[in-house]
Amino acid sequence: MLHHDAKSLALYLFTLSFLFLTRRTSHALSSKPSSFFRRIRSIIPQKLPLSLPWYEKGLDFSCTGCSKCCQVDGDVWVAPEEVTNIVQYLGDGGGVSSIDEFRKAYIRAEITPAGGDQQSESWMCLKRKEGACIFLDPSGQCGIYDVRPVQCSTYPFWPSLLEDPDAWIEESVLPDAIAIGEGTADRHWSAELGGCEGIGRMIDTVAAVNEEDLKDVDLKQLYQEQRDAVIIEREEIQAKRKAAKRHWRRFPGEEIKRDSWYL
Repeated sequence: MLHHDAKSLALYLFTLSFLFLTRRTSHALSSKPSSFFRRIRSIIPQKLPLSLPWYEKGLDFSCTGCSKCCQVDGDVWVAPEEVTNIVQYLGDGGGVSSIDEFRKAYIRAEITPAGGDQQSESWMCLKRKEGACIFLDPSGQCGIYDVRPVQCSTYPFWPSLLEDPDAWIEESVLPDAIAIGEGTADRHWSAELGGCEGIGRMIDTVAAVNEEDLKDVDLKQLYQEQRDAVIIEREEIQAKRKAAKRHWRRFPGEEIKRDSWYL
């Protein structure tokens, strides 16, 4: 707040008051939030209460299927209800028909909340196999994709990566086949640092167009098609961010959250 002059502060306080009063009226009239309020909120400087997220217009992302996010040096903690879903999904075909069998085959650590039941309330950490998640098969496919943990299904839209544009950009990496220019901040994926090749796919999709074909292409339409293919809208981003945040907050291992596991 100290970084804003008196005029900005006055505008901010007026905006907050206006939003408070008009929201009370609108809630009595309609359950749907109006785009009008988003326009008002756009006046508020970033990171101040009620300001719009920096990704308001969506983010450029498209999964490449590289499976490198499944090979990062790190833990995948599975919530109790997720354990149950995975066990049911695997069934006898996956070699497990109970949580005890699942624990022996796929789990390397677990934490039970104080006073909780180990059988039904434990959070379990998946084993790794040859430097990857134990459920990653030789073809690079997830063996439990339909019931994969929240930690996996919400990546890369974790709160830590959406903190600001810099955090998002830092998670972006170039495909291994693309050389890194000298003096740039670009990098390739590594097991230690991780990273996502799918962030910033707009450039790749447009660059893939053959120059000889451009004369017959409606560039406006092409851009819109590529945008629709790779831009993730704010609503989906926020839903995944909130899911990841709830998941992390529920985890009972406070020391682990503080030292080595964050979303």
